[in-house]
Amino acid sequence: MSPELENAKKSMCLGLSAGTGGLLAIMSDIAQKQDASAVEHLQSALGGVLGIRTYPVVVAIVLIAMSVVLSFIFSAQSNKNAFYVGASILAIMMTAVPYSPPPSINTSPIADLTHTRLAPGLWNRLMIPPQVLAQSGSTSEQSYPVSVHLQTDNKKDVTAAIFSLVDANSGQVLARSRVQSADFTFYAQNRPSTLRVQVDGYAIAERPLNSSVRTLSIQLTSSNVPLALQRIFRR
Repeated sequence: MSPELENAKKSMCLGLSAGTGGLLAIMSDIAQKQDASAVEHLQSALGGVLGIRTYPVVVAIVLIAMSVVLSFIFSAQSNKNAFYVGASILAIMMTAVPYSPPPSINTSPIADLTHTRLAPGLWNRLMIPPQVLAQSGSTSEQSYPVSVHLQTDNKKDVTAAIFSLVDANSGQVLARSRVQSADFTFYAQNRPSTLRVQVDGYAIAERPLNSSVRTLSIQLTSSNVPLALQRIFRR
């Protein structure tokens, strides 16, 4: 075999090893960290800062490609080293963009919105835009109550659910709460937003919020697809 083909084969093996390391790190991140997933956090940051609303799976593909590039930048000399470099891609990205959990959903009227919420760290101040909300004349103008009832197509009781308020334009998660019930009443801000509901064993449900609709009855459809996989294919 000529030296050129030998070098090409070695480079291909190194790239595959790095890509495999990156893939395994991303799969572990999505499956184990759930709401704190680095992939979903980066996707939310892209939507909030650059206005690029994309799928988490696209972010995952980009990260895998970056892991391959890093293996050549750091001149990995063996498949083992390339694998470790690829697997470190999430650690590198989360050092640059630390995870900052969203606040809980308000369950009482929002009385004072004149504040700026900044995530700690210089990079976060650049990557995550501050939420500056101007105070209006009355509490009723700032927020409105929404009562949600969950029911399932297989008639099983819902004992736990994750409710998320998502910005309708950027896709950024504004607030999130875990509720041990099928019923949840909260106060939504007067801004374009979407309610996202996640329950194990069911397809993720989304409903647009509007101040003219104060009661929502959401029927969940049973699904064998894990929530982690559902999330990476949802914008």
